[in-house]
Amino acid sequence: MFAVIYRGYIPSENEEEYKKLWKVIASYFIEKRGAMGSRLHKTHDGAFLAYSCWPDKKTRDESWPGEDAPNEILPAEIKEAIIQIRSLSAQPFEEIHLDVLEDRLFTKY
Repeated sequence: MFAVIYRGYIPSENEEEYKKLWKVIASYFIEKRGAMGSRLHKTHDGAFLAYSCWPDKKTRDESWPGEDAPNEILPAEIKEAIIQIRSLSAQPFEEIHLDVLEDRLFTKY
């Protein structure tokens, strides 16, 4: 399993729009591109932090190559949502890529 962490500071006036766009983007990647799930958090210091899980890095990279522009294979509305969500972050951080060694997160709520 492979995971990616996304972080950034979102101005308070953009938080609701960010959450709406995050839902659209995360749902698309889960339903259409093989993502296993995603969560969105707000840290104690006000940063937004999201992570997504994928079966492997190859599956993620085929949909999300990590370039500045969205992957050309994505539908126009998803590409636009990605561009919009990126524009809402006042201070984005570099992605963190993780190889999952153990997983107990999804076994029981």
